[in-house]
Amino acid sequence: MIKAYIPVLLGSSRTLRQSVKVAQFILEQLRLGDRVQTELIDLREYRLPILEERLNEMSTPGPTVLQFCSKLGQADGVLIVTPEYKGGYPGVLKNALDYLEPQALRYKPIGICTVSSGGFGGLNCLTQLQLVCLALGGLPIPDKLPVSNVQELFDERGNLRNSAFKTKLESFIEELVWYTEAMINQKQVSKTPVQ
Repeated sequence: MIKAYIPVLLGSSRTLRQSVKVAQFILEQLRLGDRVQTELIDLREYRLPILEERLNEMSTPGPTVLQFCSKLGQADGVLIVTPEYKGGYPGVLKNALDYLEPQALRYKPIGICTVSSGGFGGLNCLTQLQLVCLALGGLPIPDKLPVSNVQELFDERGNLRNSAFKTKLESFIEELVWYTEAMINQKQVSKTPVQ
């Protein structure tokens, strides 16, 4: 069986970000199974410039822009981990997603995990990000993974303190993988010539 490629997109580049602990933990859990190929796409490492031209209008797009767009283009599904900033998603994430071609996430299931230091888990960010993903053709899965009080979820070394989160995460991952595999299978059926 071919493994689904589901990268984890970390939507923050801020110093001392807590969302990186969540993203790394999720990445480890995704790697435990044998159904998914994954990697961390950390926007801090990509350092994408502020969008001034659409990708198809650039005479010489930078290598990080091409690499970012290529990885999401190749993905079968995407798992976004992002903090909520001021009631919305970070500008660095919106800037990165704006580089994608229209419908770049078409037929790709999207799992959204939002992270907050407050008690609501970034629900405003989650709702807004669902709309952005839909505009790109993506299919946000029904299950959501809001993380409240992130500073209490992990210790200073990144070890999980709350086992209930792991249980919720396992269910979230299972749903994302199910939808992703269903879409992969449907794409294969669509390619099969009618007899």
